[in-house]
Amino acid sequence: MAYDRKRLDGLTLRFAKHMAELRYEDLPAEVQNKAKLILRDGVGNQLAASAISEPARRMVELVTSWQGAPQSTIVGYGTKVPAPHAALCNAMLGHGIELDDAHGSGLIKAGSVLVPSIFAAAEISNVSGRDVVAALVGGYEIAIRVAKAINPGHRQRGYHTTGTVSTLGAAAATARLLGCDTEAIAWAIGLAAMQSAGIQSYLDDACMAKPFSPGKAAFNGVLAGVMASRGYTGPRMALESKEGFFNAFTNEVKMEEFGDDLGRRWAIMEVGFKPHAACRYAHGPIDLAQRAFHENGVRLSDLESCTVGMSELAIRQASKPKAVNLNAAMGSTEFSVALALAVGNNGLKEYWDGFKNREIHEKATRVQVRQEPAYGVTGRQADLRIALTDGRTVELSSKEPKGEPTNPLSEDDLERKYFAMTTMVIEEAHARRVAEMLMKLDQLPNASAVPRATVIKTGPVLRAA
Repeated sequence: MAYDRKRLDGLTLRFAKHMAELRYEDLPAEVQNKAKLILRDGVGNQLAASAISEPARRMVELVTSWQGAPQSTIVGYGTKVPAPHAALCNAMLGHGIELDDAHGSGLIKAGSVLVPSIFAAAEISNVSGRDVVAALVGGYEIAIRVAKAINPGHRQRGYHTTGTVSTLGAAAATARLLGCDTEAIAWAIGLAAMQSAGIQSYLDDACMAKPFSPGKAAFNGVLAGVMASRGYTGPRMALESKEGFFNAFTNEVKMEEFGDDLGRRWAIMEVGFKPHAACRYAHGPIDLAQRAFHENGVRLSDLESCTVGMSELAIRQASKPKAVNLNAAMGSTEFSVALALAVGNNGLKEYWDGFKNREIHEKATRVQVRQEPAYGVTGRQADLRIALTDGRTVELSSKEPKGEPTNPLSEDDLERKYFAMTTMVIEEAHARRVAEMLMKLDQLPNASAVPRATVIKTGPVLRAA
């Protein structure tokens, strides 16, 4: 192995202790606020996807047919099912429209797993909003630090970090919300590590499977937390032991992620938000194409050709020359650049409408991606060279996409994003009630009010297509 295992001794229990002892009052104001923004963003994703995501809809139908104890709410649909099943469905919704939060070097979208897991647990534990915020922050500490420590090697093996790692944070958060102490939270992490899974073969074969990965991570995490709360013991050295997570999933561990700074450096502050309904690796090229549209007057009808420079992993993740379904379009740099040049925006509604536009599909074939060695394996830099039919060329480049903490969206941007998503499915007044509840979560004595507030009485139906 390329790391010193002894230096990791006790890591699982250290994470568990941090989760068990963390309190809302311990969190700096900026961390409290960031957690609420993530919760609003995550629930907004789920609401919007409830009327749009076909893979999630099929899972909801399957889970509903199984019936079971009416414990936790499926967002939008309103059906109550066993807590792990609700987490499964809601995590698929959370990842279903490509607008979930993301961490760059960790290659992880933990919010799509943690937000639904925590609210599923909240409905069976009747905890306060402050407990939910603290559990979310603690879950990010585990998920982000582990993800950063094992990538890019973990991803290069083909694993989907959102599926393999987020479940660890979800398990710890669930166990904490169900009243577990340090030892039992460690059991939950161990039980989740034993279920950790997720490969990215869907990138090579367009299908429904992509949101199933975070869905199953949420299911596994909530199940592990519930088991631990019932006294089901798990391995308390699941991350660091010889037969543990790191030994199984990576050849290298960045030891600096596991220093003694828990409670001083907050991983959640490193999380970025996505402005475009697309794979995060397509965002740099989208930003540039939108600049070309708005600042240079470029229009899709004038496109002769376009070349996009991206990193190796960016091409693996986000190059789909033909978008065979809506999810593939959201994961396609080629389609996304063409969409940006057609309408100047890449929100959820634009993808929904744009996917039906034959010209966008046709012109997307004129967009070519090329690997730029200077961007390394995982870089998020991008460059764009557009040739127009009148002989002009436009060349643009960027170091990182909008939405990263160092290139942030404003709180006004995030609020606009939330309402743009949710009002495709629910009335603005309903969306506002949910948003206000989430942004004042610390004032809620019982956080289970939030999932109940997401129920659409007539069922999820697209309003603004």
